[in-house]
Amino acid sequence: MNGLRRLQTRIRPTTIAGQIALLVVAGIALAHVVATVAFLLLHESQNPDELPGVAASRLGTLVRLLDAADPAARPALLLSGRSLPLIHVEAWDGTVPTGAQPVPDLPVIRRLRNGAGRAVTITDLSDGDPERAAGRLHVGISTPAGATLQATLPNDPLRGPKHGALIFTVVFLALTLALLSVWATRALTAPLKRLAAAAEAFGARDDHVALPEAGPREVLAVSRALDRMRSRVRRLIDDRTQMLAAISHDLRTPITRLRLRAEFIEDDAARAATLRDLDQMNGLVEAALSFVRDGQARDTNSHSLVDLASVVQTVCDDFSDVGAPVSVSRSRHVLVQGRTEELQRAVTNLVDNAVKYGGRADVRMEPSERGIRVCVLDAGPGIPDAEREAMLQPFVRGDRARNLNEASGFGLGLSIVQAIIEAHHGRLTLENCREGGLCAAIELPLAAKALTGRGPLKVAPLPAEAA
Repeated sequence: MNGLRRLQTRIRPTTIAGQIALLVVAGIALAHVVATVAFLLLHESQNPDELPGVAASRLGTLVRLLDAADPAARPALLLSGRSLPLIHVEAWDGTVPTGAQPVPDLPVIRRLRNGAGRAVTITDLSDGDPERAAGRLHVGISTPAGATLQATLPNDPLRGPKHGALIFTVVFLALTLALLSVWATRALTAPLKRLAAAAEAFGARDDHVALPEAGPREVLAVSRALDRMRSRVRRLIDDRTQMLAAISHDLRTPITRLRLRAEFIEDDAARAATLRDLDQMNGLVEAALSFVRDGQARDTNSHSLVDLASVVQTVCDDFSDVGAPVSVSRSRHVLVQGRTEELQRAVTNLVDNAVKYGGRADVRMEPSERGIRVCVLDAGPGIPDAEREAMLQPFVRGDRARNLNEASGFGLGLSIVQAIIEAHHGRLTLENCREGGLCAAIELPLAAKALTGRGPLKVAPLPAEAA
């Protein structure tokens, strides 16, 4: 078996062009082989003397010559007709036996009439003749000009062209070539599909798609280049993350020292302004650390079952306790796989943005194709379509017209939400509502199994709506 595989590897070209050429040549060769076999099996006999239809046509030609010839020359013509193969010709005085019937409309009789080219009378003379039982006809023939003869000819059914067998051969050949082409094409494109899947998965949370190790030479070259590129990009991302985390962490100490020194400033206005700037710097550091932490891949094995409705209700209750206009108008008790604190942080960021930029937040839960959808609606101006994708990027704020001193955020909230939701195999979308405002929605898959292990979880019945 190993020797056969090595032989196939040596014979099969290593380039895409060579494999395509081999596929075309193999298809043409197979078509020629099938066509040759069909020709050898379906071809007709090359000797016309062995065909009953040819014998009947020759007899019809002899009848036509006798009818057109001078009566004195008819015996000589009749004598020459005795040399015709498969038929026996004799003179006939035209006497019809008692009870004789016209010959049946057989294929050889029709071929005989066509060969004669005129209205001849054919009488069946083989009644009681043992030759008829042997598959032969004994007939008497009279022409309009008075010529008569009797002949014995084979009564074999005329074989028409083998259309059915020919059609079957053509269909078989087409199907064989189609299946061969599909199989060879799939085998040729399989490494390309694996390479495309690995490239598509690169940068995603589940970046474990193996690169193809076998295939055409060009695919292997691209595979090795992609593997080197993945290593370089991972190294750059790790360096960036470590640098950002180190800077954010190390800034805490000087900020703390500056805060202590600011307490000794005698001017109240200067001290308040300095402390406000330090609080803003500390918030920026904390946001950067959260972004780095939430942007890293997590171990999905540590996820547990979380009641998403409880998380949403807890976040909304916390905002309501401090007087924020937040409400839950629709809720569904479903279980998802994840971390409670991370999901709570994601919902908190969305509700906080809705309150800051939209004046209020209305939270709704509804089923979706992915599982469950949590919508946070506000009454703000929304986001233009051209800026919707940019709002998910780090350090991009919705209040770009304001300066940093007046801003209430650093543009990391939606980026953190997106990192958390993607880590839970979900999706974050931003959509403008028809009646005005923005709908920030997160979609999460339902937990694969219930605690009892009875099968997939279903969406619980809708509870009573809260105002």
